[in-house]
Amino acid sequence: MKSFTAPTLLPEKRRHTRVIFTRTVRMSVNDSVVGEFPARNLSMGGLFIGDAALADVVEEECQLELREKGEHSSLILKFSAKVVRVEPAGIAVEFTDMEDDSFMFLQTMVLYASDDPIGIAKDFLEDFSLISNIEKTDSASG
Repeated sequence: MKSFTAPTLLPEKRRHTRVIFTRTVRMSVNDSVVGEFPARNLSMGGLFIGDAALADVVEEECQLELREKGEHSSLILKFSAKVVRVEPAGIAVEFTDMEDDSFMFLQTMVLYASDDPIGIAKDFLEDFSLISNIEKTDSASG
């Protein structure tokens, strides 16, 4: 998997816009499938999974798998994540790592589901700038 730096949340404001996302996500913890659960919303930083039965996975590292089926093809997208919040309605996970195709799919889903696609595009450019600066710093120090 590629290195992925999860966006940080600001004290009073979320870093990225959340959009409604109604898909089924397969969750694994320690290489054991926990089950398939309904996703409720999505952002560039994470996902909310709506199932109260997941209350015991707080602070756990997990793997998420999303299967997208189209008319002529299908994708299996994989994300590494960490459970960062448990609520009565479900859990919030923060993405920690993903493959390039999963990242592109994530960007596309957030962009097309957003009420403000121009604002989302600006977020993408800000993130790209941050990642480019980190990579330049890493290569200069190495």
